[in-house]
Amino acid sequence: MNDLNALRVFLTLMQTQSTLKTAKALGRSQSYVSKTLAQLRIDLADPLFVRSAEGLSPTSYAQNIEPKLRSALADITDALKPDTFNPKSVDKITLHIIEPYLIGCGKEIIDAIRSHTSTPIEIRQWNKSSESLLLTEEVDLAVHALTDKPQSIYQKYIHTGTGVLYGNTDGEYVKYMVADLNEHIDWYKLLDSDAQATIFVDNHALMTQLMEQCYTLRYITSETPEKAPLHLDMAILTKASRKNEEKVKWLIEIVEPILRRYTPLSYSSTPN
Repeated sequence: MNDLNALRVFLTLMQTQSTLKTAKALGRSQSYVSKTLAQLRIDLADPLFVRSAEGLSPTSYAQNIEPKLRSALADITDALKPDTFNPKSVDKITLHIIEPYLIGCGKEIIDAIRSHTSTPIEIRQWNKSSESLLLTEEVDLAVHALTDKPQSIYQKYIHTGTGVLYGNTDGEYVKYMVADLNEHIDWYKLLDSDAQATIFVDNHALMTQLMEQCYTLRYITSETPEKAPLHLDMAILTKASRKNEEKVKWLIEIVEPILRRYTPLSYSSTPN
């Protein structure tokens, strides 16, 4: 068995016990899989698989060589990996970022990535699907609050922020809703226990338009957040098993310093 493609066919057949499922898994035709299996039977002088009610059942010989071949394929795959990471070889980059940071840092992040590679960049606002998309590796990196998350999510602390009431405090209070952050928490009551939200928005641009007649909680970074009644830690997130992946480490190197320079967004020209 000196053909890597044939090796992959054999190992996939061991998992699927079906030529059709193997063909779909490898992106090949069923006839290709059948022909490859026929040649393997000749080369190895063993039927390898016999038909049964469950599908293709491996012979004792096939079961014996599988772990050795799987280990060999893993070694070959590792050996063929490039020694150095090249951003130009990346197929796509996907980031999900909490809205204030998306607005304040998004363009600089895109410009920084684009200076290294012309690969497609997808950068979106964090949403309720973002965490699951990190785990399925459809999202490479995310920016959100540092909170209690499963161990499968790696969080790298960026900095700590706090908040101040901002706008026309004689008007209605506008609660700026951020997915997976404050839907069920009224942090503004730590600053004004009598305040009651009567307008709820999840769009920063709309909120800024309301500041002449309303007020809200404005997020700001702070060097001494421990002295504030409210503090919020921000973090870079990725799948824990990917934190040492070259692509992810490269993205963190680009994104982290930009996030650390984050300047709180302007809500309006209306003084507090």
